[in-house]
Amino acid sequence: MSKILKKLIQFLLVGYFIFNIFRGFVLPTNYAYLLAIFIFFAFAIFLSSIILGFLTIKENFITTFLMSTLLCIGVFFLMEGFMPGFEIEVYTFEGLDTGNLVINPFEVTKILTMVFASTLYALITSVLNVLEKSS
Repeated sequence: MSKILKKLIQFLLVGYFIFNIFRGFVLPTNYAYLLAIFIFFAFAIFLSSIILGFLTIKENFITTFLMSTLLCIGVFFLMEGFMPGFEIEVYTFEGLDTGNLVINPFEVTKILTMVFASTLYALITSVLNVLEKSS
């Protein structure tokens, strides 16, 4: 029980981190809805491990990462459609110039925001799962 609670808190904190990094998200002002969003994403990560076991696919970093990414993209679509107060907006990335590396400004659509956030969320949680299994 304590292991599940520890993982749930980790996944909730990673979700909060992800939603603060990306500017395209408008989160609900009601705290119950906000907590529900974070819990849905955490349960999607828990569900990825269960689905991999059901499909008899070996659970390692790559498979967990891919399954978590797909589930998080699906949760983003569900949250945008059915969660009141949760919206994903189009925004403009201003670009980056570090001397050798130049990234021109571009518009980040809803789909790109979902994919980038899902990929980052799945990457961080998959790394946490792998590190926990190796210890």
